[in-house]
Amino acid sequence: MSKYDLQQYLVTQSQETYRACIIHAPAMGGKSATARRVRDLLDAHLLDLQAYLLERPVLAVRIDRFRPGDLEALLRALDVPQPLVVVDNLDFLLNTWTRGQVEEFVGTIDLRFKSPGVTDKTFVFFLQPHPDVVRHALHNTRGQPRILPLDAFYAL
Repeated sequence: MSKYDLQQYLVTQSQETYRACIIHAPAMGGKSATARRVRDLLDAHLLDLQAYLLERPVLAVRIDRFRPGDLEALLRALDVPQPLVVVDNLDFLLNTWTRGQVEEFVGTIDLRFKSPGVTDKTFVFFLQPHPDVVRHALHNTRGQPRILPLDAFYAL
């Protein structure tokens, strides 16, 4: 597998029509540390999804019913100035979703965060490798995968 410069990869994704991508690694594999580095070095907005939901009582009480459409709506409505949004700690949701809901999530990543028209943000999702996610072969217009393991990148 090719190795990518993470910063350049994210610049490329920010120029795509379909901007969302997934970076995965096992538990304790450096996802959150990398997410924080992206935030710090690239002035990205870091959304710890689990903390975000738990800090909001109206969302916390229905966390077990939070579906891919809810996630999409939340992210589309996110009012932050940064054009790059890093979403971390969403594995707990994948573990509550059915296979069909996980497929819906991947479909959202594939086609729903479109620019122009839907959003001007680039979304990067850090998660553990889920078999119903990583089996998909999404690519950008340059042929680069949009679902990649963390070790496919040079250190940031």
